[in-house]
Amino acid sequence: MRTSLLAIAACLVATPALADEASDEAARDQIVVTGLLERQAEAAGRLGLTNRETPAIVDVVTQEDFQAQGVRNAIEALNAAPGVASGTLPGSMGSVSMRGFHRAVNYLYDGVRMANSDVGVRNWDSWSFERIEVIKGPASVTSGEGALAGAINFVPRRPKLGETSGEMLASYGSFDTARLAGDVNLPLGDTVAARVNASWSRTSGWIDDTDSNTFAVSGSLLFKPTERFSLTVSADYFRDKYSTIYYGTPVVSRDVARDPSDAVSGSAGLVLDKAMRRVNFNLTDGDMGSDTIWLRARADYELTDTLHIVSDTSWYTSDRQWQDSDEYGFNAGTGLIDRYLTLITHDHQYWNQRLHLAFDGKVAGLRNRFTLGVEFGKTDFFTVRRFGTAASADPFNPVRGTFPADTPANFGTRQNVSADVKAFAVFAEDALNLTPDWLLVGGIRFDNFKLDRSVLNVTANTTQNYGQDYDAVSWRAGTVYSITPRTQLFAQYTRAVTPLSGLLFMSATNANFKLTTGYSYEAGIKTSLTGSGVELTASAFKIRQDDILTRDPVNPAVVLQGGNLQSKGVEVSLNLPATEDLDIALSGTLLDAEYGQLVEAGGANRSGNRPPNVPERLADAVVTWSPKALPITLTGSVRHNGGFYTSNANTVRVNAFTTVDAAIAWNASFGTLTLRGRNLTDKFYADWSGYASGLLFIGAPRSVELSLTRKF
Repeated sequence: MRTSLLAIAACLVATPALADEASDEAARDQIVVTGLLERQAEAAGRLGLTNRETPAIVDVVTQEDFQAQGVRNAIEALNAAPGVASGTLPGSMGSVSMRGFHRAVNYLYDGVRMANSDVGVRNWDSWSFERIEVIKGPASVTSGEGALAGAINFVPRRPKLGETSGEMLASYGSFDTARLAGDVNLPLGDTVAARVNASWSRTSGWIDDTDSNTFAVSGSLLFKPTERFSLTVSADYFRDKYSTIYYGTPVVSRDVARDPSDAVSGSAGLVLDKAMRRVNFNLTDGDMGSDTIWLRARADYELTDTLHIVSDTSWYTSDRQWQDSDEYGFNAGTGLIDRYLTLITHDHQYWNQRLHLAFDGKVAGLRNRFTLGVEFGKTDFFTVRRFGTAASADPFNPVRGTFPADTPANFGTRQNVSADVKAFAVFAEDALNLTPDWLLVGGIRFDNFKLDRSVLNVTANTTQNYGQDYDAVSWRAGTVYSITPRTQLFAQYTRAVTPLSGLLFMSATNANFKLTTGYSYEAGIKTSLTGSGVELTASAFKIRQDDILTRDPVNPAVVLQGGNLQSKGVEVSLNLPATEDLDIALSGTLLDAEYGQLVEAGGANRSGNRPPNVPERLADAVVTWSPKALPITLTGSVRHNGGFYTSNANTVRVNAFTTVDAAIAWNASFGTLTLRGRNLTDKFYADWSGYASGLLFIGAPRSVELSLTRKF
């Protein structure tokens, strides 16, 4: 597959340039503006650049892609984006691996980001979103500190003027999984439109006793009294509820395993046992869930033909809870699974105000797009945190037990923690056309954020207060050159900053250190064939993060900021309508990521090792056949995920896996009826790790689903 991708890329890059400027202008007028390269992605900045004009790779996965590929939730949607690996980690659902970095990603909701942005991400139903935008590489200029590997923007469905439309979905499948969803857009006169969408889902899960359900509803109103002014207000509500959620399967020694698999290898000599595939090690009364409300208002006013001002106001509140045994490890001495207890609650409020002025006009006869903005935000976060030990359990027939009382005897760690973050930022971006074919892009952002954290030891009744003021400067400089109107070469250099760990969970020790810094080089090509739907993007990149925590090699007891992590690689994505009936989408990523310098406790040297949850090979293929002579659509998809390690020590390796999905859809008068199969080969594999290095998340076995969708 990788050979085919590179061969096709070489052919497209070889497209000859047009002979003269007049023919360039004529061809430029013929560009079809429905392709992904012609769209604008807010995650890439506020200059109004199309993806073609952006000197970075921007991938967009749309609602149409979700439905065609059977994407049901945020994790599946992220895995549908080229070069992104995401897995189920119940305690931290905003968890992806991208370009060699695990979790060094900013998450935005409708273009707005909060401090420690991964803490707010849940495994949302994909029905709520028009699209998901993914910008690769450091994106701190556009989204603030923390975006060393990139930024992901979840874009909700938005109202449209003058359009009455709607759609619905109903599905049922394996593991007693059901889903209902609907969406309606209504014009309320010539200047007002409203949109409401809702979704509900439930499943019994394929792990024993892991029932769950979700509900989401969103309402938004667009008011556009004049051509120069628009106001959009919206309210979104999300709820999820999990009963004894699956927290992973521990690896065990081969002599204990009843049906050892080849899913795991490595120097630790442990295996993932197929006989434990459905075993639940959580407590019988485990509980996890959340309730979240987002309120947003966006006003856009065109002051002149070239100047407009945009205001974004957001308010967020969420309550989340975990009451589980959420970490397990095999004890070779006893042959049992050691388990740990966690009680965590989050009471989380956040508000944000962003205001920016945008100019698109001529400067010295050259087209110039310029943005200047300011942003304020405040986070109030309170969390109850209890950590203890549960009774060890048999690997195959565990006595799961129930959650104990909140006492010092049951929980060695009992903390009540508050964290407040005040943030201020000012940013500027500019895109200057030196010629119609040569674009220069630059940007700079200054972030100031103040952390105040208070940790109450409930058992000892002592309080520790600490915090720090952080100042961060991020910038980027890039260029895009059009060889032809449909083929662009691009290059970019970026600088970014990121905290040592999430701000809301920063320890007193880590709060004393400065921010880490990072930089990235990237160069590539974007090309398409007019009117054909063919689009190709390809890039080569290098990212390095400095000032990560390491130990003094001479005295490992001393912690200092001298470590570094670096990655380099190439990415290729191709959309290829092979015939009028056949569409093919391919993507591939080759990656080399390692710690340049890292010494851990006890003097263990991890330099040269790969960071955890970083696959060095990713490839996807989606083939869609819609014969015009028949009312059917056939879709097949193949996803290859390369091997990865579960810890910096690289002792447990999760081996590569490939999954195959397929669907057949019948386009009937009453709607579209789709029969879908997932993991058709019933591959036994693990797709993510978390918590302890020997705890893995096994992928779902073969499943089927029947769904009905209808547009009206």
